[in-house]
Amino acid sequence: MKLLWRQLTGRCTSCGQKLNSKKTPSTRIVEINNKGTRLASQLGRMPQTQSCKKCNRIVFEGQPGFIQRHLLIDMGLGTHHRK
Repeated sequence: MKLLWRQLTGRCTSCGQKLNSKKTPSTRIVEINNKGTRLASQLGRMPQTQSCKKCNRIVFEGQPGFIQRHLLIDMGLGTHHRK
C-alpha cells in the first residue's frame, strides 16, 4: 500500500522523496545540508549517506531507502609486512 501511495503522489518508491520537485538546486542543497547538520547533532557524528538506487537522490542513514552496508573484509591498512 505504501508503494502505491508513493507512486500516486509522485514519490520514489524506494526512499519516498519527491521526484518532480519544483525547488531550485540551490534550495535543495541547503535542505540537504540542514538535514545533515541536524542528524549530526542527533548522532554526535556525521551521518552516513548514500544515493537511492532508483532516483539517485541523497539518503541519510535512518531514512527510508538507506541500506546498511558493511565491509566484509577488514583491509588492515598499515599492517602489511614485507618479507
